[in-house]
Formats: sequence, structure tokens, C-alpha cells
Amino acid sequence: MTASGRLALSVSELEEGEFHYVLLEAVTIPGELLCFRPKEFGERGHRSPMDAWFSGLGAVRRLDKS
Repeated sequence: MTASGRLALSVSELEEGEFHYVLLEAVTIPGELLCFRPKEFGERGHRSPMDAWFSGLGAVRRLDKS
């Protein structure tokens, strides 16, 4: 399974008008159906949620290549 098969991408507005992506990695916890833990945070703020999402998509692609 590729790295992206175990990841979820989320976008958060940490400050008003400043959006960051968060990569979440699936983890297995006994008794739980599906859990995620933060793997990587986008340090650069973006003006729109879509810009942050595309930045996060680039991070997923970089992880897939490594």
C-alpha cells in the first residue's frame, strides 16, 4: 500500500484568513474502527482553503515518491 493510501488531508483555518493543511496518518488502535494522528502540518499559511489543500496534495505526492 502506498503512503497516500493511509493518509487523510485536512485544511484548518488557524488564524482568520490563514489556512494550513494537515496530513493525518491512519493508525490501528485496538477496539477503534479508524483513527488518525497528525503526520505533517503545513507551516506556510494560504489565503484560501483550496490553496492549502493543493499544497497538502503536493506533500502527499512527495511522500509517495520517497
